[in-house]
Amino acid sequence: MGIDSYGEAQEVEGYRNHDQVDVLMLAVIDHAKKQYHVLQINRDTMTEIPMIGSTGDRIGTIPAQIALSHTYGAGLQDSSEYTCEAVTTLLMGEEVQHYVTLKMDCIGIINHSVGGVEVTIPYDMTVYDETMTEGTTMLLTDKQAETFIRARRDLEDDKAVNSVRMDRQHMYLDKWKQKAKEKLNQDAGFALELILDLGDYMLTDYDLNSLSKLSDYLANYEYLGMVKVDGTYQMGSQFLEFYCDDTSLKNAVVTLYYEEKTE
Repeated sequence: MGIDSYGEAQEVEGYRNHDQVDVLMLAVIDHAKKQYHVLQINRDTMTEIPMIGSTGDRIGTIPAQIALSHTYGAGLQDSSEYTCEAVTTLLMGEEVQHYVTLKMDCIGIINHSVGGVEVTIPYDMTVYDETMTEGTTMLLTDKQAETFIRARRDLEDDKAVNSVRMDRQHMYLDKWKQKAKEKLNQDAGFALELILDLGDYMLTDYDLNSLSKLSDYLANYEYLGMVKVDGTYQMGSQFLEFYCDDTSLKNAVVTLYYEEKTE
């Protein structure tokens, strides 16, 4: 999960923080077949999220945007675990076993690790950067990478619809993975160095050895593609809300976790 704030992860007083989940992706790995999918979850998705009272006690769940699941808790492991629980609920009980939570500082570090990522700008983004004109192919600086991944207002996807931004995130991730794989082939220590560089701005329930192994899996296993869930937007009391199509959601769960039984 990518969190919409900068700086080192710090505990806040009480049981509410100001951070929301901006980017949410779930890798589902089949170690037997050495394959994996990635599920891209819209931050505006409505689902049941854990609700924590003023004394820190669990008092149930409430329907809300999944981005808000991280807002409960002190902003550290507890908040990440609440988001994992919300994803499990969304996926009809399929357990999320581990998490990696990244602050926004990580975007530049990740981009810098491969010397920048080359993308073709899909539509006019000059309101954010005068060089980011539609159709321009450019090697993104660290600052431009953050713009490309995060920008959503005053663009073609106005009204703050997140879906088009998710398409840019998918595009960026695919390009970054290609360059990261090349780096790994050239330098076996690439992944470990990147993990260490991210350390101050990352929370995870993995230990260093397990996180390094995970990077090896994702580099060497067959990538079966990005899975998305269709749905519709509705205007809530203040913000847009995304409601998953039930059939599309069920199909995604089947694709990610099940295989057809053969006689």
